[in-house]
Amino acid sequence: MTGAVPDRTPAPVAPARPAWIIPGRLAVAERPGRGGRSHRRALREDECAWWAERGVRTVVSGMRSRHGLAGYAAMGWEVHWHPLGEPRQAVGELPRLVATVRELLERPVAGPVLVHCDRPGEVLAAVDAALRLTLGLARDRHAAFQAARADGLPVGSLTASLVGQSVPVPA
Repeated sequence: MTGAVPDRTPAPVAPARPAWIIPGRLAVAERPGRGGRSHRRALREDECAWWAERGVRTVVSGMRSRHGLAGYAAMGWEVHWHPLGEPRQAVGELPRLVATVRELLERPVAGPVLVHCDRPGEVLAAVDAALRLTLGLARDRHAAFQAARADGLPVGSLTASLVGQSVPVPA
């Protein structure tokens, strides 16, 4: 089979830039194995092993497609999918993604939650900022955007637009 990875034991490899919004409880990152054409199945398995070592057993995906979700489920992880594709779709779906994460964090022993998008771009920055605002970890959008930048994510007009249209300002 073309592109198949021979049976092997995954060796835990840290993702390029994982960002723990709540240390040991909530993280955002690029899709395990990298996104787009740079995606590698073996690397995905290795990065998933790294996340599993940290107790992650729940993934909330913001990817446009369902790529990799069956693999997470096969590993025994709980999987939630909220596609943040086109900006119009993302505006409607981002609040649902944030609500799902909030519900997961309210569980007594849910373990850490990984939220990912295909690439570490402005959509993932919007997820980072929206989670911080909704969870009360940032006092306003400016602070949430600063935190997303500190997490190594690019914050630009798309990020500001998604958060501005999707997330109410905390009281």
